[in-house]
Amino acid sequence: MYFNNRICLTHDSEGKLVDENNVILFEGEKYYVLPLNSSYLLSKGGNSSVYRLTDNKSTEYAIKFSNYPRPNKKGDKSKGYSRFIYEISALKLAAENEFQNVIKFISEDSIQLEGKEYPYIIMEKADTDLKEYLLNDPAIDIQQKFLLCKDIFKAIKDLHSLYIYHRDIKPDNILLFIAENKFSWKIADLGLAKHRDMDFDDIGEKVGPFGWFSPEAMNKFLTEKSNLGLDCIIDEHSDIFMLGELFWFVFKLNIPLGQIKIEDFNIDFPESKTYFELVQSMLSHSKKDRITLDGIEFFLDNIGKELFV
Repeated sequence: MYFNNRICLTHDSEGKLVDENNVILFEGEKYYVLPLNSSYLLSKGGNSSVYRLTDNKSTEYAIKFSNYPRPNKKGDKSKGYSRFIYEISALKLAAENEFQNVIKFISEDSIQLEGKEYPYIIMEKADTDLKEYLLNDPAIDIQQKFLLCKDIFKAIKDLHSLYIYHRDIKPDNILLFIAENKFSWKIADLGLAKHRDMDFDDIGEKVGPFGWFSPEAMNKFLTEKSNLGLDCIIDEHSDIFMLGELFWFVFKLNIPLGQIKIEDFNIDFPESKTYFELVQSMLSHSKKDRITLDGIEFFLDNIGKELFV
């Protein structure tokens, strides 16, 4: 289960998965590590590798391996490894606080590969992600889209209550869980998450997904090494900016770039103007002009009343 410094499944010479080489013992039972689905035969993830974990009966989880091993020597540093360990601690905190819209942590452990130790996390497995869901069914109704936004807002608000900032809000990291015909949306992938008092960022590092950058994330990537004095701190205000981009994407299936106007948000529902004003206030270039979480909640509650949800 190891290839080119990344966690990968073992295949035979004909490319067929070798099941017995891709096994994790969990709760005393043998579980098989398999691709998430036919679209991700190797892995889904950048700094980590994500797969499906199944007992080949009725139980399935998601399993996420760090692509970075534990440093061999005391004092050695690995940003990728440290971020993975922090992600574990953040997910544990979310589980302890019973945050309903953050992916549920199940367990953690590590595997030994070629003399190196790679940690992994076991989590609940989603049915799909937001990007796939919307692109496969762009005609879902307004109420569903609005409730989706409320679920993700709740996740961010809960994380911020513990001073955890996600910093990687994008459709791929918003997961759908369906149980007994009920939909719930949860946020996942806290691999770039930051605590108020903890920072793993390098100078000039690209933190976050291209296309979903906040202004300060772009400043950090483009100008921090030049020391121009621009705001390069990616924090709770950055989450609000990215959440605004996500709110727009849910309804428009594109990313709001430039100076957006109400005419650009040509969605027909009773509170479309109010919703646009909310998103616009989240996308302010300057942090000090962005709406607060309390302000977002006020908007969402009022819009929800008008939509009867």
